[in-house]
Amino acid sequence: MTPCRDCGAKCCKYFAFQIEAPKNKHDFENIRWYLAHKNVSVFIEGRRWHLEIKNECRYLTDDHRCSIYEKRPLICREHDAYTCEKDFDDFCHDIVFHDIEEFDRYLEERFKKKKKKKRKRKK
Repeated sequence: MTPCRDCGAKCCKYFAFQIEAPKNKHDFENIRWYLAHKNVSVFIEGRRWHLEIKNECRYLTDDHRCSIYEKRPLICREHDAYTCEKDFDDFCHDIVFHDIEEFDRYLEERFKKKKKKKRKRKK
């Protein structure tokens, strides 16, 4: 039995890639801009930052099959159907931002802690 048989093609409905961790105000503003777009999120795993775009593969059929299966991209061929995300309701990211408001709350908390540390060092 094929492990993908009863799958809703979760792996074919998004893509994510690693981005550089933000280091300055411009970098943080770029992330805010990403999050201003629909179907986009940013997540952190460990110290690695990622951009995720929920967008269905154009070759996915209505019955959740690949219409170019024999010519599918290498990343699709290398995807392990036995350990894929189909069995998870959500991913186990350390931190996920779905919109600017979530990200701004994170920044406020993050920089509040840094300001407190700086004040303690000055004393």
